[in-house]
Parts: sequence; C-alpha cells; structure tokens
Amino acid sequence: METRNPLEVLFCDLCNASVPLSDVQSGAARQTAGKTVGACCLAALGATSPAQSVAPTTSLANPAPRPHGDSKAMSVGVVLLGAIAASTLFLDFRIGEAVEDSSLRITRLAESVKSQSDVIQDTSLKLDSLASRADLDRIEGRFAAFFQGAEESSQKLAAIAIGLADARTAVEALRKSVERAGESRPDYGPALDDLRQQLQQQAAAIADLAAKPRAAAVDDAASSMPKESAPQPNPAADGLPPALAHQIGRLADADEGARFEAVDELLRSKDARVLPSLLPMAKDSDTFVRRLVVEGLRDFPSRETVDALVVALADPEQIVRSSAWISLKAMTKQDLPFDASAGREARQKAQAKWQEWWEKSRSAFGG
Repeated sequence: METRNPLEVLFCDLCNASVPLSDVQSGAARQTAGKTVGACCLAALGATSPAQSVAPTTSLANPAPRPHGDSKAMSVGVVLLGAIAASTLFLDFRIGEAVEDSSLRITRLAESVKSQSDVIQDTSLKLDSLASRADLDRIEGRFAAFFQGAEESSQKLAAIAIGLADARTAVEALRKSVERAGESRPDYGPALDDLRQQLQQQAAAIADLAAKPRAAAVDDAASSMPKESAPQPNPAADGLPPALAHQIGRLADADEGARFEAVDELLRSKDARVLPSLLPMAKDSDTFVRRLVVEGLRDFPSRETVDALVVALADPEQIVRSSAWISLKAMTKQDLPFDASAGREARQKAQAKWQEWWEKSRSAFGG
C-alpha cells in the first residue's frame, strides 16, 4: 500500500482553512462523502475531537467506546455537511451561469461599442467632408428664409381663401337677385309688338320723307285734333329783335339742321313773344327738333304750353314722349305717372289721366 506524504495539505470545505493530512490520519479532521471538515469546524458541529476524548491510559489500538450522544451529533453534522455541500454546488452552478451570461453580455456590449465606434468614426469622417461652419450658417439662413416665406405664403393663401369665400357669398347673393329679378321681370312682349309697329310707321314715314321735301308727322292719338299746317312765322313781328326775327324765319327751312338751330336759339332767348312760333314746332317732322321743343317749353309756362305737352305724350318717338312728361312735371309740379316705354294702351291711359287733370286745372293755371 502506498504511503501518503504526511506533509500533504487539504482544505476544509466549510471554512476553506488548511487541514494537514496528519489531522485526518489522527482523527482531528474528518473526510465524509468526499468532503473534508477540519478540526476548526468539528467543534462548531458539536463533535468532540477524538484526541480529547481518548483517555491517557487508552491506546490507539483499543479506543474507548464513544458515548451515544456523540454519535448522534456526528450524524447531524454529516447531514449538515451534505446540505452545505449541495448548496455550495448549486451556488457554484448558478455563479457559473451568471458568469457565463455576464461574459456573453460583456461580449455583446463590446461588439455594440465597437459598432457604435465605427458609426461615430464614419460620421466624423463624413462631417469632416462637409462644408465649413460658415457654409452651414448660410444654409441655415436660407432655410429660415424659406420657412418664413412659406409662412407668409400660407397667410396670403388664407387671406385669398377668405376673399374667395366672400366673393362666393356675393356671387350667390347676386345670383339670387338675378333670379328674383327674372321672376319679377315684366312681360315685354306687348311693348316689343308696339315697338315693331312704330318701326313700321317710321319706315313708312321715311319713305314719305324721301318722296316729299317736307311732311308733318302726327300721332294717331292726336289725329282727332285739328291738324295744323306748317308754321308760317312772321319775321317782321312787332318788337322782336332782328336776330330772333331771323331765327323765326329759319323755322320754315327745309333743312332739319337749320330748323334745329333756329329752335335752339329761340329757346335760349326765353322771350315769351317767340312762343307762338315755337308751339307748332312740337309737331315738326324731325324727331330731334320735336324733342328739343318739348324739352325747352318748360321755360315758357302757359296754358298753351301745357296743351302742347299733353298732346306730345302721344308722340311716335319714346324720347319725345319722355321729354314731354319731364317738362310737364317741372311746369305743373304734378307727378302723375307716365311710362314712355310702355305699350300703346298703357300710354293712352296715362295720357288720359293727365288730360283729365288738366281739364280740371286749366282755368286756375296762371301764365
């Protein structure tokens, strides 16, 4: 049998203290289930050291029998040692796993740090290749100007949108107004028929004028009244200035332009002595001469003037009828309605109302 080296040293599995092999051989330390418990821990387990329990007179070959209590304490110690050993092995296993996991985490962290370092280095290289700080400032300024312009454009667009909304509202209101106007629009059919008849009459009158040097135009409504012949003014009228006498002579001129000028000069004079020569000109063949006469007669208030203006309400031309109505209102201070553009029947009714009023008021009218 091989002899062990007495200097070999073991370690206590409980406190990790060194245990000489001689203690194991002498019984001061014990080995159980592959675990070593030194003399330092046997006392704590309640086991009396074998060396202390041996009587001085007892030899090693014949040891004295141990007490029953000592054997029971030893069994408890052995069980405790087993439990401690199992706990130690479990803790070693868990510590190993934790160490392995920590190592793996450290390895991954190192790889991540290296990757981040590569990214930072690459970014640093790219930044080194970028423009200088002054260029970046200029770019930043351009971006700021762009955003400011975009904000202003947004505000302008908002204002345009509001304007469009207002315009849309106005257009809608105008559309409704047009619809209402269309609904209330009078029927112009009769007026157009009357106008067509007047145009036919005018065409006939023009044909007559082309055939004759002078013709008198009289409305159908005035046909029941006695027709007057062409004015025969007397240039030698007593008391008239030679200039007015000359203009009265021009009233018989075949040229409508000359007659128009003569009427204009006589009206401008506002001399009541020229009225007898002006009244017949309200039935002149030229439309413009008749309109000028009925317009200027408002400055010559008299019963004869009102008579001529009431008759002129039936003139074939709308412009003459309208001028006669305006002169009547200005001279008589009456506001009887009359629509010069209405149909023949409506105009005749309105003229009849003026005639009725005039018949009642003629005697009291001064002038």
